[in-house]
Amino acid sequence: NRPWCLCMPNFVHKKDYYLNAMKSNHLRPFYIIPKKRYIYQPPANFRSKKKSDTHVKSSPFVSMWYCWGGTQSKNEEWMRRLMKNPNFKIECDLARSKSALRDLRRKR
Repeated sequence: NRPWCLCMPNFVHKKDYYLNAMKSNHLRPFYIIPKKRYIYQPPANFRSKKKSDTHVKSSPFVSMWYCWGGTQSKNEEWMRRLMKNPNFKIECDLARSKSALRDLRRKR
């Protein structure tokens, strides 16, 4: 069980492939949700610039972080450390579970 943090679309946690992978490996990750939407920029010269491209969102989805510390106790340690950081609370929300994600959506 190696630790990982993956930045993926916010809808991935509802997909069967994700649910099956987490269940079959007995993983209960936590989630970091940035309060501001990430804006992805393509590499330089990747596409020609158009007048209409200014301030256009580059991604059709909102991103969030899916995190697994390698063990449940490491998850708890990571979450404790994150919540102690005052800058983290300003820039992100933390959800310990999928139901906590749902609760965050309801607050907004």
